[in-house]
Amino acid sequence: MPTPKKKDRRSSGAKPQGRPPAYDWTAIRREYIRGDDRVTLESLSSDAEVHQGSQSPRPSLSQLKRRSGAEDWPDLRSQFRAQVAARAQALDLETVEQVRMRQATLGKALQTLAVRAIPHIDLTDVGPHEMARLALVGTQIERQARGMEEYTVRIEDLSSAADLKKLTRDELLELKQRRQKARGAQA
Repeated sequence: MPTPKKKDRRSSGAKPQGRPPAYDWTAIRREYIRGDDRVTLESLSSDAEVHQGSQSPRPSLSQLKRRSGAEDWPDLRSQFRAQVAARAQALDLETVEQVRMRQATLGKALQTLAVRAIPHIDLTDVGPHEMARLALVGTQIERQARGMEEYTVRIEDLSSAADLKKLTRDELLELKQRRQKARGAQA
């Protein structure tokens, strides 16, 4: 009687099962990359007191150093931090732009209100100076919101050399440019 052949376990295409990984390297790598400067390889190792009671086993410091070096965890951490900083900056710029747009809209509304109200003003209730002031305030708000701040130093306000000493370098340069522009227009 012929002996039955043993089945070749590899013929089905299935790979032999190895032992499961001892550590959750994905979670450890993520914890290192997303962590602040207090999260170090030493703090993640099995020697760290913080992780002594954790349910998942922790690798030794030498295992962490090998894995970190092979996968370049410090570079991945730097990239992650740069991405977070860029997102925060973009969100900041977006918020500033939203505030500027609201302020510009408010400034335009104040100007419109002043201009439309002029024909209907009862001069006994509101004087023309108040309406002009409303239009001026609206204009200033809109200009500031759009980053078009007016230059606040006027040459007429300067009466002595001591007044010039109070000005910043940028203000002095602006005065110089204004003076040169005025001389050019006269020529």
